Amino acid sequence: MKLNNKFRPAEILIFSYGAVGLLGTLLLMLPGAATGQTSFLQAWFTAVSALTVTGLTVVPTASHWTMFGQTVLLILMQIGGLGLMVFTTIFFMALGLRIQLAHRALIVQDRNTFSMAGILRLVKSIIILTLIIEGVGALLMAFLTPNLWDKGIGEGLFFVIFQSVSAFNGVGLDVTGQSLIIYRSYPALLCVYMVLIFLGSLGYVVLQEILVLRKWRRMSLHSRLVFWVTGMIIFIGTIFYFFSEYQRLLADLDLPGKIVESLFQAVTRTAGFTTVAVNNWTEPFIFLMIMMMFIGASPGSVGGGIKTTTVGTIILAIWAIARGRKEVVLWEREIAPESVTKAFTVAVIAMLLVSFSTLLIMVIEKLPFMPVLFEVVSALATVGLSMGITGELSPFGQILLTILMFIGRIGVLSLVIFLTKQEQRRLRYLKEDILIG
Repeated sequence: MKLNNKFRPAEILIFSYGAVGLLGTLLLMLPGAATGQTSFLQAWFTAVSALTVTGLTVVPTASHWTMFGQTVLLILMQIGGLGLMVFTTIFFMALGLRIQLAHRALIVQDRNTFSMAGILRLVKSIIILTLIIEGVGALLMAFLTPNLWDKGIGEGLFFVIFQSVSAFNGVGLDVTGQSLIIYRSYPALLCVYMVLIFLGSLGYVVLQEILVLRKWRRMSLHSRLVFWVTGMIIFIGTIFYFFSEYQRLLADLDLPGKIVESLFQAVTRTAGFTTVAVNNWTEPFIFLMIMMMFIGASPGSVGGGIKTTTVGTIILAIWAIARGRKEVVLWEREIAPESVTKAFTVAVIAMLLVSFSTLLIMVIEKLPFMPVLFEVVSALATVGLSMGITGELSPFGQILLTILMFIGRIGVLSLVIFLTKQEQRRLRYLKEDILIG
């Protein structure tokens, strides 16, 4: 595989994901893929939602798609979770083909890793870890899911595989027809889903360190920052939901059940599974969920959002400025200025995308602010949680959400690289201060 010098990795990634999304669309439009008629927009929206590991839907996954259609979605979810370049690398390696340097550059861009050093070893680790985690998750679901085998072994096996892949890859698509609402009183099963979602949100670099290399005491700065920010988000979300919903949605559960459900709502910010309809949440928690979704998962993971390390870096940079320091330091390590600049760039561009898209949909669709904002952030952060307005949107609104899902999967930085041209000039200009703040 040779990389055309006219195209950069970010551009090839965008075109590749677009092509796979179109192929998935065509497969979903085949007569045997659905129980009824499927329009091109419905098929395209669903295919992109699965490929970008988002999970937003315009038609019911359980009732609209046949076993064949759901299998297409399963494959798209797995491709999106592994990363298209990782998936193609598996194919090349199986055929015994040599992985060219240009293809390795695409893997680095797609998986958002540090460098090409040991990239093939990382690909193998990603594949093995993914299969093991999803396999163990499916096995535990097989033992804990009630009435699983009522429709036969074949459907039962497909169910646990689909749900496990959907959970680990942070998709949130389900074949229950009710997300996880019907399993609300099964805390052990919910814990399986939570662990899968949590592991998927950490990123393969972190998973490799803790599960393969077992660097518990010598974790990299990246991994430690991921754990701290992720832990704080989950803690704040859990405590907030526990106390705000204690006498409402949690009233019918015992104390362990209350704790598990509160924890679940904080963890599912990167996946899209629900145990309670989103519309039943209090407005303060809905707003908190919007912020948690916007932050999202960690770099190199299956989840979207501006990423945990981005938020951590921005907070550290602001703290450094407040103390009059130019260097951003954490645990006796200085974060590179380029990383700080990238963090602010990603956050600002993401906020502009959310603001502009929310305003546009509100004007065109005549819908209230909170549901629209929730849907837009859910799409851009590839979460899949919804306040129920996705199916009500006009073709314009659905196309806009599809574009946001696509941007969320390839990454904001990849979008910036795609839209801008490399600066060829080496000139430096005189510096002059401007007033800020």
